[in-house]
Amino acid sequence: MARATSGKYLAALAVVALTGWGTGCSAPPAPDPAPEGLSQQVCFGPEPAQWAAQAVATTTSQGLTFGVHAVAGEVVFGQFHSSAGRGVGALDPRSGKLTTIGDYAPGVSGLGAMAAESPWIVWEQLNSKTNLSDWSVHAFNQDTGDRLVVATSAGPDGGYVAGQQPLPALAHGIVAWAQPVRGSAGTVESELKSFDLAARGVTTLDTGRLSSPVFAGPYLLWAKVDSAMSYTLHAVDAKTLRSVELPEPLRHPASVAYLSGSPDYLAWSSQDLSRLDVWHFGTQQRKSFTVADRHHAFQFLHLAGGFLLWYGGTASSVLDLSTGAAFDVAGTVTGSADWIVTAQQQRVARIATPSAPRLHCPP
Repeated sequence: MARATSGKYLAALAVVALTGWGTGCSAPPAPDPAPEGLSQQVCFGPEPAQWAAQAVATTTSQGLTFGVHAVAGEVVFGQFHSSAGRGVGALDPRSGKLTTIGDYAPGVSGLGAMAAESPWIVWEQLNSKTNLSDWSVHAFNQDTGDRLVVATSAGPDGGYVAGQQPLPALAHGIVAWAQPVRGSAGTVESELKSFDLAARGVTTLDTGRLSSPVFAGPYLLWAKVDSAMSYTLHAVDAKTLRSVELPEPLRHPASVAYLSGSPDYLAWSSQDLSRLDVWHFGTQQRKSFTVADRHHAFQFLHLAGGFLLWYGGTASSVLDLSTGAAFDVAGTVTGSADWIVTAQQQRVARIATPSAPRLHCPP
């Protein structure tokens, strides 16, 4: 499940995400205290020669640019731009062939976030170039051609509820997102929604000041903050949606801004975006990483095997969770347990995640 888009719009989304469910204070949040366990500062270097050598690249047709957002199997999904228009599509990275899933109507800003699990692709569409609160969540079945509008930000009065972007998650045929709603005191809260793509039923799992959800390990998981600014993580079983108890080390994070999940890992960033915490479900071990500059803020996180991919505000980056070493990539990046894919202009390159060379900090 990838969450990437153009740098210009990501900057706008970051403001909405952090003010939509975070502290709401004008002053920047203070750094979280260092947690117990392993912690290290991320070291950045150039793209390793071995990484570039193993990557297999292809070129899209003349005049077609493609931003990668999600990977499922051998297919990459994202946003395309050509002389004929813009929209959402599927790209075969072996041939560079594009299959259009949907064209944007006039006035649509673009793609906010996307998740893929065959045969379904789910994405957040930003419906306005001027109103960040106008969005909709769409689903498309590659096998049947079924198209669904899963959710919108439009209220019953025709207006739009301001709040965080939904950043939908997808697994086991279930779409989950945080739906902004107006609270009883006039504040904006969220309802944690799930939508069963087979049964076509919606369930509300939680209400309050919530983060966007992620599927991580055996859980569908999200963060919640109370009036005293105390953060907690909550979860249900990813398949049954029944409430479950998280391991003790996961229940009370110092703060949470962004979450990412995979079958093996859960990752979250602090409210000031300077620290990343990673929990490995297999070893029950927690590690923390910090960045010393504001150009690599931990936001729009995406896990791919033993790597974390993220967009820090000026560049996309790849972090090796086993070593703490990282490098920046040009353009967009997404990945899965099988592939890590980058795209810049008409060039799309991928590397097999399991055999990707480990990254190392200089001695």
